[in-house]
Amino acid sequence: MTHDTHPEPPAAYEAMSACLASSSDVYVQLNALRDWVNAHYPDFELYLEDVWNERTEGETHFEYILRSRQTLNETELLGYDIYKNHRDAKGVWHLDEYVSSVRLIQDPQILLDFIAANTPR
Repeated sequence: MTHDTHPEPPAAYEAMSACLASSSDVYVQLNALRDWVNAHYPDFELYLEDVWNERTEGETHFEYILRSRQTLNETELLGYDIYKNHRDAKGVWHLDEYVSSVRLIQDPQILLDFIAANTPR
């Protein structure tokens, strides 16, 4: 898909803003944004990176990051889901229950700026 088929920036901004306002639940907001971006910008991927025990011992964070499939550049962390972990008798970590989500992105303009900067002209 070429740049010409992407939603116009004002419409994309409104749609992304609507995703971020879609629910009082941050998990729902972040996943709505991820689904919308991935459906409309195939040259980009708003993906989840699992990070085990780095921020807090005993927790896995699934981090939301936007990446260009062309340049491989990535945004800063946009938010993350927190899950508890446990270690079994052999010392192997296992994912436990979902705890909460943290949204770091406040304005979707940063996504549009990143997309514009990483779209071949």
